[in-house]
Amino acid sequence: MHLASRPIAAIAVLGALSLLSAGCSAGSDDDPTASPTRSASATATATATDSPTASSTPSPSTPDDTDDSPSAFPGTGQTTEPDDDPSEFPATAVVTYAGWDTGSRTLQAGGLVSGTTNTSGTCTFTASKGGVSRTLTSTAEASASSVNCAQVSFPAAQVSSGTWSITLDYRVGSQSTTSDPMTAEVP
Repeated sequence: MHLASRPIAAIAVLGALSLLSAGCSAGSDDDPTASPTRSASATATATATDSPTASSTPSPSTPDDTDDSPSAFPGTGQTTEPDDDPSEFPATAVVTYAGWDTGSRTLQAGGLVSGTTNTSGTCTFTASKGGVSRTLTSTAEASASSVNCAQVSFPAAQVSSGTWSITLDYRVGSQSTTSDPMTAEVP
């Protein structure tokens, strides 16, 4: 009884493959790029190394020689060479704080330089009012993506009452970048 069931199962499988093959090739007369169909016996004996002779999928194109992707800016921490001067990187100085501290009676200012992590430069804060200018320097401290310029304090004896304009200049060698002014009121 077992011997009789195997030939019936084999015939059923071949019949199913024939129907599947016939169903897949139905309507291929309308498609001029359709590939020829295989018989059920050829399908059953096909190997994994068989490949069609013509492909309907386009071959991948070769990459273009021009690369429009942006490259890393110097000073972003992505190069091993230190930056030599601000003109070679997109550095921008910004006064982040300027204000009067009543406890210490000082005009305080702080800032940062974005676009570089080069701390070899000098941070110079200038407070100006009318024709009077006061200047203090501070240390450049590294952060993950910028240079922080340490806070400076102009004593009350050096800054009279009124509105002062504070700028930050970051200089490396002979090149520099200067912030826009921020105003602070001295009582």
